Amino acid sequence: MVGDISNVAFFNKRSDKPKLEYIDLLYSSISREIETIGIADCALYHQINEKKLYKTKYLIPKIILEAPAGIEADDFILSYAKEKNALILSNDRFRQYDIVSEDWLNEHQIRFMIIENQFFFEQRFVKLVGEVLNEITPEINKILREKQSIEV
Repeated sequence: MVGDISNVAFFNKRSDKPKLEYIDLLYSSISREIETIGIADCALYHQINEKKLYKTKYLIPKIILEAPAGIEADDFILSYAKEKNALILSNDRFRQYDIVSEDWLNEHQIRFMIIENQFFFEQRFVKLVGEVLNEITPEINKILREKQSIEV
């Protein structure tokens, strides 16, 4: 899965700074069984509420990769996801890009919400993880249900 980290950090923020807490919620909500690549805009580092912690916790260990300055991370998110046939975690509509078809995006995109400091994936997440990995093991099902209380 490819996470649109800037999109996560800015969740429901129109004028406030993006929050490191939202990124923490994402990574604590995803099972280690699901390979997750986080990609962020380079500008996020300069905008996020806790710069030093963001850098030491996510950028230095390369848990989150930054797009080159001046280039939107969306380009890399879509290209990488298409190449690897990966899911994309983002609420972005990606309308300005033609890297993937609208049908492909609809099949691979996972939307999310953060409610009362809890990260929620849309319910089809478990099904899509199984399709992309070409297997849905009872262990993954169990882990995801425990994390999100999702009915399969």
